[in-house]
Amino acid sequence: MRNGETLIKDVSRHRLDNGLTVLARQDRSVPVVTSMMWYKVGSRHESPGMRGVSHLLEHLMFKGTDRYGKGEIDYITTRLGGSNNAFTSLDSTAYYFCFASDRWLTALDIEASRMGGNLFEPREFEMERKVVIEELKMDLDQPWSALRSQVERKSFRSHPYRYPVIGLLQDLRSISLEQVRDYYLRRYSPANAVLVLVGDFEPAEALRQVRARFESLPDGGREAETACPEEPPRQAALRVDVRRTARVSRLLLAFPAPSIRNPDHYVMQVIDRLLSEGKLCRLYQSLVEEQRLASMASTEVTETYDPYLLLARFELRNGISLQEAEERILAEFSRLGQEAPAEDDVARARKQCCTQVLQEFETTLDQAVQLGMMETLVGFEYWVDYLRRIRSVTPEDVRRVAERYLDPSQVIVGRMPRTRSQVA
Repeated sequence: MRNGETLIKDVSRHRLDNGLTVLARQDRSVPVVTSMMWYKVGSRHESPGMRGVSHLLEHLMFKGTDRYGKGEIDYITTRLGGSNNAFTSLDSTAYYFCFASDRWLTALDIEASRMGGNLFEPREFEMERKVVIEELKMDLDQPWSALRSQVERKSFRSHPYRYPVIGLLQDLRSISLEQVRDYYLRRYSPANAVLVLVGDFEPAEALRQVRARFESLPDGGREAETACPEEPPRQAALRVDVRRTARVSRLLLAFPAPSIRNPDHYVMQVIDRLLSEGKLCRLYQSLVEEQRLASMASTEVTETYDPYLLLARFELRNGISLQEAEERILAEFSRLGQEAPAEDDVARARKQCCTQVLQEFETTLDQAVQLGMMETLVGFEYWVDYLRRIRSVTPEDVRRVAERYLDPSQVIVGRMPRTRSQVA
């Protein structure tokens, strides 16, 4: 299996005079180039009264610039046989284009225009506000989304991670166009951005083309990294009951999880696979196969700048009470912190982590996502040591980290009972 150096082989970093960071990697396996612009702007950076501004701004970045009219960005992309999209996360916002390698420079033209001259037409702003509000309403109509929203809110006392990336309804309704434009001018500057290029190009020529389009843009100043309040350890478990029409009973457990800047992060990734990856994992074997408690069990760990959460989802079998399920599930997490798992189980989880990462570097888009995400969080060199650190995780490491983070006294439990009709 490849080592970490191979994951970032031939990746070069350049920094323009205005602060724009450029990562370039030649990959001639297919005649395609992915261009991906990352801004160090996510829901983590939003202030009170503006929850959801990052996602709303993402929408507005497709609505016209001083060079491209409304709808033109998507039209040009389609006409040239390419694809584009964008997403907003807790810590960043990213925009990408994938084009054949004989026409990819169009992506640079568009991104330079969006960075320096995005338009904010009042009519488009109001239309996109309505679109995002509808997205939020539809999201909260989904059982898991509604449960997650409430659990996240309880999991943090003051950190912005307590709010959904998509925002809060009251803020989206009240935010002004002037506030969004000001947020753009402060945050969408070259010094706050990372441009990632991966694909079939000559690196020196690609950098020359980047300089020609971006170097004249004013730096706009670098926004200082937002200092978020540190969350104190929870002293007792909390429970949240959410009522929705639901065909099955659901439990969502949230445990504290380390930041990507904490070495325990690597162990937590192994724990994630150990708990819920494949039918040989602990939760499936114990709760689905042996105890017949749940029909579905999964966990999720996210790479974040600040400490976040390990989320565990369970859909219960009919006849199993929420209280019974919670007690038996928490016993499984508690057991992991009391007794080190078998080496064979940890070895399988380590291998799953490594395999997953290698799969995430297969296409030019995959590579641009992984390189850009890490560059915005800790630097793309993160991948140099990733495989080695994962392979070095021991059963005792798993027990130690589980004892620290997966303590039932620190859990937030979201409960949604099975019901046939909406309960007020």
